[in-house]
Amino acid sequence: MVFPTIFRIFKVLNPPIMAKRIYLKTTGEELGRAGMLRIASMAITWCKNHLGVNGRKALYPVWGLSAERMENIVGDYDDVENQITIYYHNVDDVRELIATIIHEWTHQLQPCRTKYNKWKGSYQKNPLEVEAYEAEALYTSPCWKAIKSKVNR
Repeated sequence: MVFPTIFRIFKVLNPPIMAKRIYLKTTGEELGRAGMLRIASMAITWCKNHLGVNGRKALYPVWGLSAERMENIVGDYDDVENQITIYYHNVDDVRELIATIIHEWTHQLQPCRTKYNKWKGSYQKNPLEVEAYEAEALYTSPCWKAIKSKVNR
């Protein structure tokens, strides 16, 4: 019978692709856009469920991945459009992706329109930025623990 022989040759030449396990140190390049989109979606859902949503906004924030290459910027929150953008070419690894989403989600919760630009000091000392970096440090690990089993299915 010809079919089983051809099938065996096919299996040898094209072994099954094993799903690669994803870790916090898995690079953005390894993930690709589709992998980042999948993890970002889970992280956004986690933020919505665990950090809440800004009650002063009429709608949930919109979010997306952009192929635009911004210098030294991984994420951005637009308080006018209530939109989170992740510049996926600038994401180093899964940890940075999740941390950036948490950082930008924190801005979504803050009164950015009324207080962010009134700060006259440096970016690093802006109280809203300090709070967003603290949220990254506090919530990146719990978010990853909550989503990693789904990520690695």
